[in-house]
Amino acid sequence: MKTKIVYVLVSSPKDIYLEQAFISMYSLKHYIPNAYIVLLTDSATKKTFTGTRETEVRYADEILVIDLDAEKYNGQQRSRILKTSVRKHVKGDFLFIDCDTIITKPLNDIEGIDADIAACWDTHSLFKDNPYRGMCIEHAQILGWNVENEKEYFNSGVIYVKDSPTAHKFYGLWNQNWLNGLEKGVKMDQPAFALTNFQMGHIIKTLPDTWNCELKHGIRYLKDAYIVHYLCTNPSVFQSRQLFILNEKDVLMEIKRTGCIPEDVKKTIDDPFNGLADITHVFAGEDVYFFQSDSYKYLRSRFKRGKKSMQDKWLLLLKRTGNFKNKLFK
Repeated sequence: MKTKIVYVLVSSPKDIYLEQAFISMYSLKHYIPNAYIVLLTDSATKKTFTGTRETEVRYADEILVIDLDAEKYNGQQRSRILKTSVRKHVKGDFLFIDCDTIITKPLNDIEGIDADIAACWDTHSLFKDNPYRGMCIEHAQILGWNVENEKEYFNSGVIYVKDSPTAHKFYGLWNQNWLNGLEKGVKMDQPAFALTNFQMGHIIKTLPDTWNCELKHGIRYLKDAYIVHYLCTNPSVFQSRQLFILNEKDVLMEIKRTGCIPEDVKKTIDDPFNGLADITHVFAGEDVYFFQSDSYKYLRSRFKRGKKSMQDKWLLLLKRTGNFKNKLFK
């Protein structure tokens, strides 16, 4: 496989981002032993690669360290700076992959993609149906443009990138758009990703959904997925059993303590269905918008406090109103 695989990591011993990257790199080497992994990190993170943390980066073929101001930018911001500027640091074509992923089959087919930049639709849906549409519109307004009429809104968790002038220009503009957005309070990188695509005449081409199976929204693609994106950086606010084994903090903490991949995680890499929770509840249609709403999160928090009867009454009232998407929730 000639295409490089790139991960961006900004981490400290207090978090679990390194453990996520460790699992993903392990899964990649499991399927493609000769894959060339570039781990792009900052100098503050590099200093923490000692002891067990040093063993967790052993699958990286190249650790590329960039000096960033850790006093000016926090860890999340440094991670976004690196992610939006990968193109100028890495030579050759590459496939960027977020750390909260596992690879579930060889990725050689990516080299057949004819595009300067390619990515999957966010939430595996057209933008008009995206459960986060309201938030995306708000972010776009802050950035100074109207996203409402866009057909496609891409997820930036898996991006195929050519070493071409167009891709270099895109990343330069993406980085600048993200920095401008940060000054206005938009911390996420996807709003700037979408804006840059708009400004450059919609150059991002669509990857098949199997290249970035967002587990929460893309279960239908799980069987054929190349990459499973379990979205650990956006965990549930509730301390209950999670959908996927790698959404469980205890599992990641075990890896942090031992520096080893547990057998149940290895089985999940062999077959991602092994990582699903024993008890699940699939929902669709209008219920998707309801369960993504702030109102539901509030009601669920009341339930956790032992206010079940109050929660049940409110849920019944809200359900009777109908049309969750358009009337009650953003």
